[in-house]
Amino acid sequence: MPHTPPSIAVSYDQPHQQAWAEAVAAQLGLPIARKFNDPHPMHLAVAEVPVGQAERLELRVVEAGHPLAGGHGVFADLPQLDTTSPAGRSLKTPLLKAVGINKRSGATRPRVLDATAGLGEDTWLLAAAGCTVTAVERHPIVHALLADALQRARLTEPDITDRITLADRTDATDALREAAETSRFDVVLIDPMFPGSPRRKTTERKPMRVLRWLVGEDADADGLLESAMKAASRRVVVKRPKHAPHLAGVEPVAVHSGKGLRFEVIPTS
Repeated sequence: MPHTPPSIAVSYDQPHQQAWAEAVAAQLGLPIARKFNDPHPMHLAVAEVPVGQAERLELRVVEAGHPLAGGHGVFADLPQLDTTSPAGRSLKTPLLKAVGINKRSGATRPRVLDATAGLGEDTWLLAAAGCTVTAVERHPIVHALLADALQRARLTEPDITDRITLADRTDATDALREAAETSRFDVVLIDPMFPGSPRRKTTERKPMRVLRWLVGEDADADGLLESAMKAASRRVVVKRPKHAPHLAGVEPVAVHSGKGLRFEVIPTS
């Protein structure tokens, strides 16, 4: 069955946020939510936050009775990811091992294209480990959330943020084609949206369930791997759920597993 995304409006919590909300709405071609009885089941909201925090964009399910409605909105708070504890700094994390960072590589870090960046968690972890990362996100709402997250992160972690370039919103396939022509990246990371599984329904985090409703699955996921193979000078890393089949049926040469997911390594040289 074809994916039907929810209709979305832009809302704001406080009167002083109206100008920002209107600018976001104009940029994305979305309406401003009505104050009462708005018909849109999902809002991109300029959120009220506690004193001392930077105001942010967040995604909210507001349809009455919807199982994802209420609670916290979906947003990225990248500096809250653990990059400073012994575990957070470890080079043994599955992501860092998959992109080729280890003690033998010393201070040299790969140039990475995160072609399906989403809310930027992997992008941030790679940059925190010293990689220069270009993040690509094609969905306009998710791109707006990621841009907002990086802008807020710069206030407290400018050194990490400086190693990240958020590309103008473009399709991953187009970004990979350009990368293949310029040979700028050692590693390409792809993390296509995968179909939901009934056995994961109760354990999957709410943000992922909201994003799945918004984005659907990536129907061109197999094609992304072929494009990524042409764009990476060293390797492609494919992030997959633990029980998902190999992307495009391609067997990796190495697999680094984490909780509920795995990173597959496919060399290109």
